[in-house]
Amino acid sequence: CVSPRSFIFERVRRHGGADAVVSREELGAAELCDPNHKKLALCLQQIGDELDSNTELQRMINDSALTPSKEVFVKVAYEIFSDGRFNWGRVVALFYFACRLVIKAVITHIPTLIRTIISWTSDYLRDHVINWIREQGGWEGIRSHFGTPTWQTVGVFLAGVLTTVVVIRRM
Repeated sequence: CVSPRSFIFERVRRHGGADAVVSREELGAAELCDPNHKKLALCLQQIGDELDSNTELQRMINDSALTPSKEVFVKVAYEIFSDGRFNWGRVVALFYFACRLVIKAVITHIPTLIRTIISWTSDYLRDHVINWIREQGGWEGIRSHFGTPTWQTVGVFLAGVLTTVVVIRRM
């Protein structure tokens, strides 16, 4: 299935720049072989590309004061879902935030932190989000949700982005 590892590997590969190079082995990310998983991963990447174009979010994430620490990750993760409401936009926003922490860890030469960030993300998903994902039909639910953009799905996606922006701004 699709994991934070696969998402983060692909984002770093595509957008990390020359200073942010990471291998599948470093992340523990297996190659996706199932065509459905590949389609799902592509959908997640397209959503991540949309997040890349949010200049306010990028400005805050690139703030040098934002450090890749468990405290920062947990604070953002809990705040994203603080109202107890889950949606795909928020789930992808969490993946995206974890990816940006990984890129910061690579650029600042703290490679040992990479798998730790992956673990924080996987643990948070397992402990707080996985039941909701199952209720949506599993990870395939994200493809049906974002597969045909409507104003409602755009709104859900933007709500996840907005939540992440607000959380980072408070830090």
